[in-house]
Amino acid sequence: MQRAYACLEKLIAPQHVNDTEEVCPTRTELSALVRLVNEELQRRINTAEVTIQALRAAESQSGAQ
Repeated sequence: MQRAYACLEKLIAPQHVNDTEEVCPTRTELSALVRLVNEELQRRINTAEVTIQALRAAESQSGAQ
């Protein structure tokens, strides 16, 4: 989480423009950011799938009545 935050910080507001390490995120920081984004995306996909399954179950129950 800390590396992902450092990555975002460097991308949004570099502190020392002459220092390339301050301006450019490292591979580790970028991969941490991508991993967090992927985890959140997967969480949202799972939530959507559960919601869709619940809606389908409710629809099939109301259709059976």
